Amino acid sequence: MERIVIEVDEDIARKWRSSSQKRKDKVSQQVNAILAKELADTKEEFLQYLNELRNTMKERGLTEEILEEILRDG
Repeated sequence: MERIVIEVDEDIARKWRSSSQKRKDKVSQQVNAILAKELADTKEEFLQYLNELRNTMKERGLTEEILEEILRDG
């Protein structure tokens, strides 16, 4: 992963600074997915990103069952 800087309003910045690392990681993943979709030149490029993400998550132990449980509890 690589760091980038984006501008947000003061309230968001304050909430970010006071958030737990777990919450920051979750938000970072969501922002990463949004940016990947918005910045993809083609649908195929975005689908390739999703496949790479799926493989990475499997390597880290995130199974379909765990993901479904997270989404249910979300």
